[in-house]
Amino acid sequence: MEGAIIPRAEEELTEYESQKKKRGRSTSIVWEHFDKLKDEVDDVWKTQCKHCKQIYSSAQKNGTSHLKRHMDRCPVIRASGLSFSSMSTPMVNDGHIGYESGIKRSRSISKVWEDFEKLKAERDDILKARCIHCKQVLAGASKHGTSHLKRHLERCPKRRNQDVRQLLLSSEVRSIKQLFSSNETLVDGAPLKKCTLDQNEVLKAISTFILCGKHPVAVVEEFGFRHMMSVACPEFENVSAHAIRREIVSSYLIERDSVKEHLRNSPGRVCLTRENWVSEYRKNEYMCLTAHFIDKEWKLVKKIIRFKALASPLNGTSIAEEIALCLNSWNLDMKMFSITSDNTLYDDDTVNSHKGSLFWEKNPLISDSFSHVRCCCQLLNHIVKSSLNLIDDVLDKIRSGVEHIRKVTSRKKKFYLIAAKDYQLDTKKRLRPDVCCRWNTTYLMLERALYYKSTIQAWGEQDRNFAYYNLSAEEWEKVAMIQKFLAPFYDVEFTFSSTKQPTSNLYFRALWKVHMHLLKAVRGPCSFMTSIATSMQEKFEKYWTKYNLILSCAAVLDPRYKVKLVEFCYTKIYGEKAEEFVNNTVRTLYSLFDEYKPNSMSSSCNLISSGATDTGHDLADDEFEDYEQFLSRKSRPQDEKSQLDLYLEEPGLDLNSDTNVLDYWSNSSMRYPELAVMARDILAMPISAVAPEASFNIGTKIFNPGQISLNPKLIQALVCLSDWIYSGLDKSSDANFPMLHEYGDPSASDEEIDYDDWDIEEGAFS
Repeated sequence: MEGAIIPRAEEELTEYESQKKKRGRSTSIVWEHFDKLKDEVDDVWKTQCKHCKQIYSSAQKNGTSHLKRHMDRCPVIRASGLSFSSMSTPMVNDGHIGYESGIKRSRSISKVWEDFEKLKAERDDILKARCIHCKQVLAGASKHGTSHLKRHLERCPKRRNQDVRQLLLSSEVRSIKQLFSSNETLVDGAPLKKCTLDQNEVLKAISTFILCGKHPVAVVEEFGFRHMMSVACPEFENVSAHAIRREIVSSYLIERDSVKEHLRNSPGRVCLTRENWVSEYRKNEYMCLTAHFIDKEWKLVKKIIRFKALASPLNGTSIAEEIALCLNSWNLDMKMFSITSDNTLYDDDTVNSHKGSLFWEKNPLISDSFSHVRCCCQLLNHIVKSSLNLIDDVLDKIRSGVEHIRKVTSRKKKFYLIAAKDYQLDTKKRLRPDVCCRWNTTYLMLERALYYKSTIQAWGEQDRNFAYYNLSAEEWEKVAMIQKFLAPFYDVEFTFSSTKQPTSNLYFRALWKVHMHLLKAVRGPCSFMTSIATSMQEKFEKYWTKYNLILSCAAVLDPRYKVKLVEFCYTKIYGEKAEEFVNNTVRTLYSLFDEYKPNSMSSSCNLISSGATDTGHDLADDEFEDYEQFLSRKSRPQDEKSQLDLYLEEPGLDLNSDTNVLDYWSNSSMRYPELAVMARDILAMPISAVAPEASFNIGTKIFNPGQISLNPKLIQALVCLSDWIYSGLDKSSDANFPMLHEYGDPSASDEEIDYDDWDIEEGAFS
C-alpha cells in the first residue's frame, strides 16, 4: 500500500538473508533500515533513514538507541500501521517487502494520538502535537510523555462530552471519536450515555445571574455574553432578551405563591414597611411595601410584596387604598400588626385613612400605640446631614486635598514617609475618600484627616499646589467638633447596619444614647454647634415623645433590659417624672398581653365560676351578687401570677452579654407560650423603614431611569424576585445587596408577554 516500506525487489530479500548469516553480534538490525553516508566537509559518517530520509549521527560512540527510537516513530512506518518494535522477519507481498506484526502493540503509541497530530519538525527533540479539535499546539516529544495531552483532552473546549476522562482510562474503548458517532458507548462493560444539556436549567441560571448581579436583561444578546457561553458550554443555544423576560415573569409567579404560603403559615403577625422611590428624570414616585415577620424557626424574615408606581396627585388617601388593596390580595388583613413608613408629608393623612378602613376595624390587635411607626434612621440621617451642611466649604477642601495626595503614587509615598518619620504615625491607616451620599464615608474621611492633621499642615507648607486645600486653625477646630458630634450617630447606625436581624428591642437603648447626646450638645459651650443642636434636639424630642412607648415595650421584652433599664434611661432624661413613663410602659404591656390570651382567660373564668357554685352560698340576696361578674372580668385569679409577671420577676441577664433575643424566646416558648406569641409580634416590628445596608444613605432613593420604559408589572417582578432570591442565598460574605438593579432595556419590547395572564391581584394594577 502507498506509504509503506518499499524495498526494490526480491534481490534485496536474498541479499538480506545472506547478510543475516554473515552478521556478527556487533551489527544491529536497525542498519537494515539506514544507509551510511560520508560527510565530505566535516569528514564524519552520517546515517539516513531509508523510509523518511531523516539524517542522524552514526558515530560508534553514539550507539544505535536513537536510531531505534526513530524507527518507533518514523511517520512512514506508522502510516503502514506497524511499529519497529513489533516487526519480525521481512516478507514479500506483491513484489514489496513488508513485516509481520507482533502480538504486543508498541507502548509508545497512546490512544491520545487519535486526537492529536504530530507536526513536522527538523529536530527530534522539538516535536509538537496539535489537538485536532481546538488546534492548540503542545509539546509532542517522547520525553514529555502523554499525560499533559490527556489532561488537555479532559478540558478541551471543543469536546462535546464531559466523560472523556473515563474514555481515556478505559482499555475497552478503541476510539474516543465513538462517543460522537453513536448515542451510547461501552465503558468498562457498562453503557455510557451522551451528556445532554438542560436548556431550561441554564435559562433559569441566567435569569438568576441577571437578577442578583444588577445586569440589564439585554445582556444575553451582547456579543461578549454569547462568546462566553459558547466557550463554557458549546451546546447551549443563544436566547433572546424576550425569553429571559418571560422566564423572569414565570419565576415570579411561581415564587410569589411560595411567599404567600410562607406568610400564611407564619405563626405570628406581619409588620409592613413603606418606602417611596423617585425616578430621576420623570419624577415619578414608586411605593415599595415589605413584609416583616418571625417564622416558625424564630428567624426574622423580610419579603418585598409590592413595588408600585403611584399615580398623581399623591395624597394619604390614595396611598392607604393601595396598601389596603395589597393586604387584601395577600390575605394579610387579619394578620397586620403595624406599619412603618418613611417620613413623607402625607404620612398623617395615610394613618388617618388607615384607621377608617375596614381591615383596621376587623383586626382587634391593631392598637393606636403600635399601629404606625416613623422611620428612625431617616430622622438620624437628617440630623447628620444638617450638621454636615455647616462645614460644606471645609468638606470640599478636605475632599480635594485627599484626592490631590492620593492621585500621584510618588506624592502619596512621600506623604506617608513624612508621617512615619517626622510624626511617628501608623501609616497603615490611610487617607480615605468619601462618597457624598453615604455619610459614614464622610465621617471616616474626617476622622483620618484629623489623624494626619500635622502631616497635612506640613505638606501644605512645602507644596504650593496644595496650599489652596490647606485648612486654617479655625476650620480644623470646626472639623474636630463635627467629627466628635457625629461619633455617637456613627456608632448607633453602625450597630443597625451590622445587625443581620434588627429586632425592635435594639432601638430603645440606641436612641436613648442619641437623645442624651443631643441634650449635652445643646448645653455645650460651643456656640458653633448650639443652634443646630437645639433645632435637631427639638425634632428628635417630637419623635421620642411619640414613639418612646413602642421602643420601651420592645426593650422590656429583652431579657437583658427588662423594666430596670427602661426606668434607668427615663430617669436620666425626666428625673422624678420617670416613674410615670415606666408605669405607662408596664400598663401597655399588660393590656396588650390580655388581648393575646382570650382562650386562656375564658377557661380561667369557667373554672372560677364552677368553684363559686360549689360553695353552696347564696350570694344573690346580699351585696356580693355581682361578685361572679367581677371575677369574670379579671384576666387571672388573684392568687395566680401571669406569664408576664413571672417573666418580669426573673433576674435579668447581663446587660452587655451577647444574647440573641429570638433564641431566648424560642427556648422560653414552653414556659411562656402566650407571652412568647406577643413577644414574636412586638420584636418583629421594624423601627426603621430603611434596609440595614442602607442605614447611612442620605441621598434620595433614585429609581434607575432605564427601567421606566419597561412594563410596570415586569418592574415589580424584577424587584420582588431579586429580593426573594437573595433572601434565600448565603449572605455571610456579602452584606450589601441593592434592591433595585439596572434592568432597564428601553429598546426592547415586552408587549408579547401576556401580563394579563396573572391573577386578580395583578389585574387590579393594570
